[in-house]
Amino acid sequence: MRKAALFIAGIAVGVYLSKQIESNPQAKQAIDDAGNKIRTFTNAVSAGYREQEIKNSKKTKKK
Repeated sequence: MRKAALFIAGIAVGVYLSKQIESNPQAKQAIDDAGNKIRTFTNAVSAGYREQEIKNSKKTKKK
């Protein structure tokens, strides 16, 4: 019962915050900027991972 109440409270808080962010252009811009920074970071990590995989596969082929 307690878990269900916390779940419902979490949903209610999320909906409230979502409406507050949508009504405030500065908050919306801040969220969008954070999302862009996260995407840039994940793309850089993915590219580095792929580059390292290519290097490792070349090393194993030489042996």
